[in-house]
Amino acid sequence: MAIGEHDGLQTYLAEEPGTRPLSEWIWGLSRWGKPVLVRAALAIATACVDRWRRGAPWDEGWQRHFASVTLPEESLRALRAWLERGAPPGDAELESCTSALRDLMGNAEFYDDEASTRGDAAEREQAAASGRAILMALEAAVWTVERATEDIPDEAERQSIASSGPAPQVWEAVRAYRHALPERTEATVRELIRDGLR
Repeated sequence: MAIGEHDGLQTYLAEEPGTRPLSEWIWGLSRWGKPVLVRAALAIATACVDRWRRGAPWDEGWQRHFASVTLPEESLRALRAWLERGAPPGDAELESCTSALRDLMGNAEFYDDEASTRGDAAEREQAAASGRAILMALEAAVWTVERATEDIPDEAERQSIASSGPAPQVWEAVRAYRHALPERTEATVRELIRDGLR
């Protein structure tokens, strides 16, 4: 990132919270490209690890099959290592972690849906949301223009998707984080991302 681009990002990050809605602010990060969006998603995902670990203590099945699983943390370590290597496209370890995490979260969300009639579902739903936020950071990292536009014939739509990069995945990570940790505010989200991008 050139000096001027870095300065522009720092100015953007320092913007007063009331200047634009959070969703617009998140999507605006796309002008600095995929690495910035991935780092923003990583900052959000990292803040969800403890919530994943805590799980739903009253639900033995959840604790055994999901909360005790370390794949989300391992995936974030792989993501950090990938960023340190310069974020090369098509990294096999990152692709493998993302695929395994997709499977885990598919099972976790199915379990949560099936078990929602028993007990207090809020803790389990929050734990599942924390896992989704972590998955979205990985999805942002493996995002490519080719994958995102492969079934879209309209060129204008393809250009729009290409220019936004993995902003939809970052926004989904933010939404999942706010569901997992409902006491966190929009200001907290902005501060996490600012810290992650400094």
